[in-house]
Amino acid sequence: MFNIILICLVGIIIGLLSSVTGILFSGLAILSLKYLDVGDYKTILGTMLYILLFPLSICSVSEFYKEKKINFFVGNLLLITFIIGGYFGSKLVLNDYYNLSEKKIKYLTAILTLFSSSLFFVEAYNL
Repeated sequence: MFNIILICLVGIIIGLLSSVTGILFSGLAILSLKYLDVGDYKTILGTMLYILLFPLSICSVSEFYKEKKINFFVGNLLLITFIIGGYFGSKLVLNDYYNLSEKKIKYLTAILTLFSSSLFFVEAYNL
């Protein structure tokens, strides 16, 4: 029961932070779910992809739509290519041929997060 409450709390926090910043705080959620022993790393990744399907799309996008803050042309291009990239990315992660271990995926995630965080720091500093 306590794990259910903690999982709900994680969901509220990442939903709030994602809506405020436009960035999915999957790192926070992935680590939280790992410590709550929800499943192996690939199951947690699949769970994180699953949560992208509904709430972020419906709730957050509707508010931005009301304020006319959506570029549908760019959004549709990104949506189509995101689906293609997501399909091939899932094949890459789940296929044993490529031998992407949990450790390798974590390193890749850490490197990409560090890189994107650095870009945000530079951009904020230049404002």
